Amino acid sequence: MRQRHETLLGFPLTAVFAALIEVVARGRWGGNGVTPDTLPPRAGCQYARQRGKVLRRGKVLECLRPVSITLQETLLDPPCCVKLRLHWRLEPLEQGAHLLLDVRYALNGAATLRRRHWRERIHGHCARMLAGVGSRLAELATELRPSIDEHASTMKTKRLASGVHADEHHE
Repeated sequence: MRQRHETLLGFPLTAVFAALIEVVARGRWGGNGVTPDTLPPRAGCQYARQRGKVLRRGKVLECLRPVSITLQETLLDPPCCVKLRLHWRLEPLEQGAHLLLDVRYALNGAATLRRRHWRERIHGHCARMLAGVGSRLAELATELRPSIDEHASTMKTKRLASGVHADEHHE
């Protein structure tokens, strides 16, 4: 079975990829203490995390900075077992990036009897992941805003001191 999720983000590709790595790492290989300095994982990196009754085991199949990351995971929720392949891909836009998440999954054991339940859970997880990337980018923009404003103010002061005004046009 397949699902496809996507969102448009008005941030540079590298910023979106960094936020994506932070969001994907949380609850996988990065625990809960993920920071902007979190390095992208290497192919072959394995992880296992328990959340409630569900054990998530996974492996990073591919991480191509700053355009894609592919994970293979198994969710064990006895007696259910779900195998996932999550592939995030970034495509540059003139102003921002297009983030796509393709999910392929197979239901095994009792999970086949709960097809709708798992489809909805996977859909919800993917939607939260994409929303998490957008939220993280918004946080970063808010954190950077004071330094951007300060830089702009300093540049304006320098222009005024040199006698050049922003609204003047010199030929």
